[in-house]
Amino acid sequence: MTIELGRVESPNKPYAFDGRPQQYSTRGEQGKPGVAVLRWDEVEKLRAEFLQATPTPGARKRMGDLLRGFLVDVLKELDGWSSYEKALLKAEAKKASLRLRFRFSAGELFSLPWSLTALHNGRSLGNIKPHPLQFEWAHDLRASLASPSHGRVLFAWSDAGDYVSEERHLAALQKACPDFDCEQDELANLNLDSLRDKLEKARQEGRPFRILHILCHGGPIPGGTFGLIWTDPNHPRRPMLVDGDRLRDVLGPYQGDLQAVVLSACHGSNPGQVGSMFGGVAHDLHRLGIPAVIASQMPLTVNGSIQMTEALYEALCQRKFPIDVAFQKAHEALSASSLDWASLQFFAPSPPVEARTRGQRIVFSPDAPIPELPEELAVAYEVNFNVAPASMVEALEGRAGGDPDIVALQPFGRVADDLPNTTRDWRRALKQADQLVNRLGTDVSMVHLFGRAPLPLMFHLGWRLSRWKLRVYQEERGRTGRWTCGYDSMQKPSSEERFFREEAWPDSKAYSVARGRLAMTIEVNLSIHPEELAKWLGTENPPALVRLVAARGTSPTVVRGPMDTARAVDEFRAYLDRIHAEWRDASEVWLAMACPASLAAALGRAYNPKSQPTVKLFNFRKSEGYVEVPWTGGVTRKPGRRS
Repeated sequence: MTIELGRVESPNKPYAFDGRPQQYSTRGEQGKPGVAVLRWDEVEKLRAEFLQATPTPGARKRMGDLLRGFLVDVLKELDGWSSYEKALLKAEAKKASLRLRFRFSAGELFSLPWSLTALHNGRSLGNIKPHPLQFEWAHDLRASLASPSHGRVLFAWSDAGDYVSEERHLAALQKACPDFDCEQDELANLNLDSLRDKLEKARQEGRPFRILHILCHGGPIPGGTFGLIWTDPNHPRRPMLVDGDRLRDVLGPYQGDLQAVVLSACHGSNPGQVGSMFGGVAHDLHRLGIPAVIASQMPLTVNGSIQMTEALYEALCQRKFPIDVAFQKAHEALSASSLDWASLQFFAPSPPVEARTRGQRIVFSPDAPIPELPEELAVAYEVNFNVAPASMVEALEGRAGGDPDIVALQPFGRVADDLPNTTRDWRRALKQADQLVNRLGTDVSMVHLFGRAPLPLMFHLGWRLSRWKLRVYQEERGRTGRWTCGYDSMQKPSSEERFFREEAWPDSKAYSVARGRLAMTIEVNLSIHPEELAKWLGTENPPALVRLVAARGTSPTVVRGPMDTARAVDEFRAYLDRIHAEWRDASEVWLAMACPASLAAALGRAYNPKSQPTVKLFNFRKSEGYVEVPWTGGVTRKPGRRS
């Protein structure tokens, strides 16, 4: 099971945290969002307690209740935290392993002792057996999975700062792994240079180390972060503070060799204090792409470190368990008399790429490949404004899968209210919409369209998508961010009443004056002012004008849902057919629309250039009135033919 949490504000800045209460969001399996506030002011009151080996029982309880309250709040609109509890406790009763992965995109969330989260029965989350928790950064780096076999182990240690009981750890490691060679696989008085040289030598010999086990002290670094205390190579008796950045630089060239790093050190996965949370050592190595990292968030006892070492390597070397199961065995071996069980953390590798291809926002580019398209595709048509992915997921209600890919059709690489503003811009937008549709192929059967684009572009894309099932979503008035389905191609039209009324219909005499060209207006959410008509058509009384007006009167709320839109589409198709039947030599219909974007896209599906007059689209802007869009109407002009 996975709970993914990110900050609502500054979601792409993982360390932009000031210690104040923050809103965090998550999404359920069907894509529905959940949001809650985490009271960091309350957390900070308890923070100092958890920098000690034994926080008071009162602090533990308050922290456990605070974390539980947050999870209950953020998941209450989804499946609820109780469903996770029940699943975990049920698995424990059956002696089955069920993991709960926390995926965080905000660095401060890693600083919380999630193992202490209170369950409904008063127990702590981290006491469930086998230990269920894994942690992961929500980033795009694809780490390879750890190898099923453990491989060669490098035991590197430094007693800079104080005694670390290295001989007891070494004895535990030798007992668990009989093939461990002290002469070749131990690195004493660890420093950055000696570590680099040891890893390089092993690679050159063709026997690279697969697991790096580091034993040392850990502590605060000036500036509020935490690091490791190693030996200064220039002053052997002087300790040297090593932060995650420097260790990551040394391990970077060997990232492909290493399957796991074990940090037997206090605060190895502590991301730092408020205002200085730039990631702990464990987080830096996890983000480097090392498949598995084991570290302690809080102080780690000597006995706990030794117990963990012996049990971990017995599970790896003798019982041949994979690293994640071996960590669970090591966790079970920890004493209940300390909080080592709440402190040790396992940073999990990302799932295989195949399991993580969903949930991406893919900006369409004609020159770039699109990942394998799903049967139901969500498309955000972003010309004038962006469409929030969370709003799309909420409106989809699971129809395109729980964590759908979203393809953003953004022909200009940006959004602006005045786009498109040149003939070249219009052609670019029309062409890119054509290119997207041409890429859909036969794998896609349904398109879910969210449009913030001019009405002619919506009409055009709806026309191009006439071969696919289509649902078009409409944002509520006032740009609230809430979208509902405005059109569903599978919806039968209403039979109760007509959607349009004919405000004007030309007679044969008027048509002959127009020389085969008719003007048509679609007036739904507002009426087109006579002055705008006159400016568009060049006369106050245009003879060949078809005015289709919402029968219930123009209003932003006149379209009640997909049934009304389906009725409007049927009637629009019938009007185009009627024009063709009554005036066989009609060549063009000039179309001006004042309607919701979802209706414009739906009307496009009714247009058939093979059996109806060619539709010419006109776009309205207050500053310029109705201006023709450079679209051929789906008709390929023959050389020499005049438009």
